[in-house]
Amino acid sequence: MEKIKKPLIILIIFLAFIAALPIIVPLQLFSGDATRLLQRITHSNIQLQQLGFEYSPRPALVLQDITIDGDPAIGHIEYIRVPLTMYNVLHWGRDLREVTVEGGHFSPQWALQLPQKLRPQSGEATIHFADLHLVRTSIVRNNGEVGPVDGVLKFDSGSNLAGLTVSDSTGRMTLEILPQGSDFATTLNASGWDVPLGYPVHFDSLQLKGIANQNGLQITEIHGELYSGVLSGTARVDWTDGWKLTGTVHGSSVQAEPLSKLFNPTTFVSGRIEGDANFSYAGDSYQTLLATPQIESTMTIKQGAIHNFDLIAPLKSTVPVTYARGGITRFDTLTGGMNIANHVVLFSNVKVDAGKFVATGAMKVEPGNKLSGGAQARLQAGVIAASSQIRIGGKLEAPVFQTGGAWRQGHDDALEQADKVQTKEPPPPADD
Repeated sequence: MEKIKKPLIILIIFLAFIAALPIIVPLQLFSGDATRLLQRITHSNIQLQQLGFEYSPRPALVLQDITIDGDPAIGHIEYIRVPLTMYNVLHWGRDLREVTVEGGHFSPQWALQLPQKLRPQSGEATIHFADLHLVRTSIVRNNGEVGPVDGVLKFDSGSNLAGLTVSDSTGRMTLEILPQGSDFATTLNASGWDVPLGYPVHFDSLQLKGIANQNGLQITEIHGELYSGVLSGTARVDWTDGWKLTGTVHGSSVQAEPLSKLFNPTTFVSGRIEGDANFSYAGDSYQTLLATPQIESTMTIKQGAIHNFDLIAPLKSTVPVTYARGGITRFDTLTGGMNIANHVVLFSNVKVDAGKFVATGAMKVEPGNKLSGGAQARLQAGVIAASSQIRIGGKLEAPVFQTGGAWRQGHDDALEQADKVQTKEPPPPADD
């Protein structure tokens, strides 16, 4: 019983001391000491407006309204909270844990100097932090703000900055930033993440590695797994004059159906994609960077189909006709280019090859899903042939096909042959 009583008495005394601290000690008298301590830690001119105390959610010393180098545009912190734990009280002035920096806004120049700013000078007495927890922290430029984000600054045993870890609120994305001379090595890892690329592309996993400095970020390695396929490439982010993102990627064995359904859930393509793309984004701020994609790509899709898009039906009529219905066009390979610019999608040099059936053409999808384009379709089955010029219109979810009538050669059974190519069913057995 005696062994239990002593720690309990110590704990009660400690709690009573913490509770009485704001009453027995006028904390504002120590604001000058706190300011000088911050200046020694950051090697910057610090202005501290208020020093206080809070009980909830746990007892803590609170430094409030802090300005760096006399200019909030360089740096401003809403709160620094130092929890009055047993460890921090016993190691006061030497070692502190669980310190939180909340509502920090910093210029890129000051943030890039952080490793040098926080590095202890030779022979200088300083406080050691195992880590600093960042809450709602942002990097602010004239043309935008990056953040706010939450993260953890980590320090080595010599109080040198060892790295920064940033996570999103879902825990699905983590960014590691490590000092590397005057630059920073960066690694982003994400899982089950929808990347805001103008269209919400879903990655099962994504890793980006690169080097950042005051001019931008060079992404030297992109590796992603999405829609049962793999994506690789490189990119660069430039923030010297506005925000720009450029790069190139290669996709392999990506399922076309879930990717194409990002554009429209009714008219889409199935199969496996192999392709390359160059992309470019630009914006006045970080928030608007990904709003207007500029993409140039070439692709090959194998063993798939174009759903709600029937290029076979126009071959069934020898007279002018308009088709406004769904259907499906199966293919062995589909090749072509896709460009996205100013919210307009252009499909060019498209070739649909299903063996006996081949179609070539181009099509444009404008805002409002408005379709315009044309195709040359041809069916060849032995001596039987049929071909047609097809105008494409309507909307992406409800395409319309107009034809002047199919031209046929060799037999009037092209309609029957077209049905067989469309359904991929074997011909009926011959009568005995």
